[in-house]
Amino acid sequence: MFEMGTVVAVIIALGELIKRQEYVTAKYIPIITMCLGILAGIVYIPHVTIAEGIMNGVIAGLTSNGVYSLGKGILTAGKDKTS
Repeated sequence: MFEMGTVVAVIIALGELIKRQEYVTAKYIPIITMCLGILAGIVYIPHVTIAEGIMNGVIAGLTSNGVYSLGKGILTAGKDKTS
């Protein structure tokens, strides 16, 4: 249905939205994005078995956490060098 990259981008955006709206503290965002990934893996990402869907969701959740952390690290490293 959707490509994995699109699902990861949506999970990152939802995690950032939840964090900015202050529904929960920032330390729980990785858990929330993992749950969103599992939900997306079961509902949106094509799979044959439920276990495969859950595994795809775990991969999407972990990827969204890693991509966000990588981007945040690159941006903060650039700010430290310019000041």
